Amino acid sequence: MKKNVLRVVIAVIVVIFTFSTGLWVGISFDSFKKYVFNVNQNSTSEDNGDGGFLEDISESIKRNFSVKPIEEAINLISESALVERSKDELLKAAVEGILSVLDDKHTEYFTAEEYEKIMESYSGTMSGIGVIVTLDNDGQVVVVRTLSDTPACRAGIVEGDIITEVDGMDIKDMALEKVVTMIRGEEGTEVNLKIYRPEDNGIIEVTVTRARFDVPNLISDIFEEDVGYIQYFDFQDRGAQKLDKEIQKLIDGGTKGLILDLRNNPGGVLDDAVEVCDLFLDEGIIVTIKGRTENKERIDKYLAWKGKYTEIPLVVLINGFSASASEVVAGALKDNDRAILVGERSFGKGTVQVIYELSDGSGLKFTTARYFLPLGLSVDGVGINPDILVKLEPDATEDIQLNRAIEEINTLISEIE
Repeated sequence: MKKNVLRVVIAVIVVIFTFSTGLWVGISFDSFKKYVFNVNQNSTSEDNGDGGFLEDISESIKRNFSVKPIEEAINLISESALVERSKDELLKAAVEGILSVLDDKHTEYFTAEEYEKIMESYSGTMSGIGVIVTLDNDGQVVVVRTLSDTPACRAGIVEGDIITEVDGMDIKDMALEKVVTMIRGEEGTEVNLKIYRPEDNGIIEVTVTRARFDVPNLISDIFEEDVGYIQYFDFQDRGAQKLDKEIQKLIDGGTKGLILDLRNNPGGVLDDAVEVCDLFLDEGIIVTIKGRTENKERIDKYLAWKGKYTEIPLVVLINGFSASASEVVAGALKDNDRAILVGERSFGKGTVQVIYELSDGSGLKFTTARYFLPLGLSVDGVGINPDILVKLEPDATEDIQLNRAIEEINTLISEIE
């Protein structure tokens, strides 16, 4: 069953993130309240067929303010304004106006089709081109990874490419989720991309045919016979279960120490980040979430419990594109003295968003809380400094960060032998 509420520490990636709204059949404000008590509880609203687009608002909300003028304004403008606009367009503008007063750069309003795409991605399979993107400090859409054996890989799209246009549309200042849904699409259809490649200082144009493929959340290897290596690409539903199986496989193969590579991991589902931490910790705070619901402050602490791999030496790799859920994991393992962090300062995103499906299949995204690491610090705008700073230059011919991580894990292994 598809979850209709997800708690997400968000950094958008092409294989994971987009959703939407179109509140024409009704809004249920009560369903937002239910989220804070049970994130798995489904909430639907019934259409009584009388045509009132706000008919499902709870009675308590109705008593506090009049919603009739909103409906009247939409009807009048759609029927009589010189500039013709549909009711759907006007409703979209109205909801975006509501979100704008939050002064929250992470709020978005999307279509039902877009919401369906993000839920599909969370399932671990999707139709698209196979790239992971994020926004850099200049607001550019940067490719941080190209999935192997995907259309993007075959088209020659590489890490570091900057997407500037999609199907002839300039995407400057466009919400990243919007860009994601423009790139994704039905299997067999084409998307035209204009890409700036910094290393060549040039523009290339590619036409990519979309395909359906599995979205891996990790790859693994063994170095020097006893050093296990896992690159964790993103945090998705049931991702920690896959990680658990992969770690056990490495240990069965002789691994004595583990490197967890969170570089270029832009985040994902908060619950998965907590479950990943819980594999390595058997006590202590993982993360603290501080937010607000029903006009009251709310604090939730996630505690470690019965970790399975609490003794194996552990090194975590991070860089400037390690964000959100990646920072939850890296920060929790660092603060609990469970791992050594190697690499560069992380991105610095410390807020939690809600992805909520509305009754018509659309959805909303907005910030509900901030998260704090076990020692009480927020990473928002600051990031996490590694224990061992190793800068990787763009033109580097070898992965010196990984090499240093191998050195550190070998030292930790030798200390327990």
